[in-house]
Amino acid sequence: MKEVLTKIQEARHILLLTHINPDADTLGSALGMYHILQKMKKRVNILNTTELPYNLKFLPGFTKIRDTLPSQSDLWISFDCGSFDRLGVNEKKAFLINIDHHRSNTLYGDINIVEPTFASTSQVVYKVAKELQLPIPKESATCFYTALVDDTGFFKYDSVDAGVFAFAKELCELGAKPDDIATELTMREPLAKLRLIQLMLQTLELRLQARVAIVCMTQQMLRSSGATKEMGESALDMARSLASVEVAVMLREEEDGRIKVSMRSKTFVDVGKIAVAFGGGGHRRAAGFTSNLHDFDRVEKLVLETLAKELHIEKE
Repeated sequence: MKEVLTKIQEARHILLLTHINPDADTLGSALGMYHILQKMKKRVNILNTTELPYNLKFLPGFTKIRDTLPSQSDLWISFDCGSFDRLGVNEKKAFLINIDHHRSNTLYGDINIVEPTFASTSQVVYKVAKELQLPIPKESATCFYTALVDDTGFFKYDSVDAGVFAFAKELCELGAKPDDIATELTMREPLAKLRLIQLMLQTLELRLQARVAIVCMTQQMLRSSGATKEMGESALDMARSLASVEVAVMLREEEDGRIKVSMRSKTFVDVGKIAVAFGGGGHRRAAGFTSNLHDFDRVEKLVLETLAKELHIEKE
């Protein structure tokens, strides 16, 4: 921690990096740190090289996120990213502090602060800020709270413990407004999202004695609905909510034809372990990977073979 503080104090230009295809945890954690560093009068930029989520535009500082690497920076800090290749940059050009909560993190930083028992990366960033006695403004509290509730499914997942609620309480005391944030995250949905989910649910299949639910998303669905790919996550959660289902799987066709696999489990299957075996990563209850195959059926077969072993069910 002393070295982290020294690096921040000595840095002339700090770059905050978020992972490609960003979610609320990576952006909320980075934006939370952005406002802290602004309070410290530091020169700071935030980088994300891919499309930003439509539902996070309310976050303070969202418009400051840029998609091109600045010409100069002498300290990099990454957030919620398990491996360097997911940062969207070709090579490391500055001292790198890696802050994360994924147990699959490859420890690619010069300093690695990884807390696998924490529910979100925002919790790790907050711990760092508190231990270093850095100023935490209201804007940071809003960003951290958004990251926390999104990564815990509004306190539904098994990562939630007393520490999570204590963290939420402190963020509220710092100025975060839970009702406003919940409204922004859940009640600002575009019609295109509902059209996409309708198309995806038409592909819903139950496999392995109805213990596994599978939904698909194609590029044609995105074009016909006018939606963006992150809008389909709700269909995956709907599939998992079925009474008999232990694991929900979403097969998503990427722009280059490859198939992205997202998995969510309900009680005991460790989908994080499965994702790592396929070259991906994540958590016990939420994880994913991208296959180099361009065929839905072949990818589905591979995933079902693995899940059959985890569920102790003979292959169909």
